[in-house]
Amino acid sequence: MTTLHDLMIRTPGLPCRLDPDAWFSTDPAERHGAARQCHACPLLLACQQHALANQEQHGVWGGVDFEARAAGCGTDRGYWTHSRRQEPVCPLCQAAHDEAVETERRRLLAVAHAAGGTNRGYYMHRRLGEEACRPCKSAQARKSAERRRAARAAAGAPVTELGDRRAAEPVPGALVAVQPASRAA
Repeated sequence: MTTLHDLMIRTPGLPCRLDPDAWFSTDPAERHGAARQCHACPLLLACQQHALANQEQHGVWGGVDFEARAAGCGTDRGYWTHSRRQEPVCPLCQAAHDEAVETERRRLLAVAHAAGGTNRGYYMHRRLGEEACRPCKSAQARKSAERRRAARAAAGAPVTELGDRRAAEPVPGALVAVQPASRAA
């Protein structure tokens, strides 16, 4: 198997081989200039793949400034950057994303509570892994009852109040309880 090092030795005139200092400089402007030089390199993709496989965090590899890229890790934005690049999400970025999601859910739950409890609040409680409060449970029960009434109305079934579950007529095909005949002695 051919390694990146072998390819670099066989390819003459690579700027990163002639003056490697710019590729590992502490100055972001120098690294940016080095990254621009990489775009004409025939080893661009091989270099990027090597850096990703070895989880490089310093220098410019394949036109990518991995130092600047690593600086975004540990944030929610870093999580989305990993996802967009279709690469495994590092634990720091995953933790930051989980915290951001929980913060947003808590914010939505506060809005639901300010409204006196909502169906959305009920599901925010569930997503946060906690039991829903009474106002949110009540809102969810009302929403479920509305959906059932709408479904019955759409099906052409008689719409009754939630408390009155008995229909005026027996439902065709419904089982009717039969009382056993008493034996006459």
